[in-house]
Amino acid sequence: MNVPTDSHTASKELRVWLVATLSNAPEPADRPIVRDDMMRTWLPTDSRGYCSSDGRRTITWAELHARFDLVEVI
Repeated sequence: MNVPTDSHTASKELRVWLVATLSNAPEPADRPIVRDDMMRTWLPTDSRGYCSSDGRRTITWAELHARFDLVEVI
């Protein structure tokens, strides 16, 4: 796997949250854009939630994390 070289992340590595229902990971402080296991992109909103890239769905981090396996999008 290629290591990302994007300057938007401090660690220069992707974060992956697998087996979401078995993990109690808190919302990341930097609120990254994430993609779920159905390849939908979720964008952070001003109201501490996330919305789908088409703007048709909104969800909290807890709901998003509980329903889907997530990968950070850089």
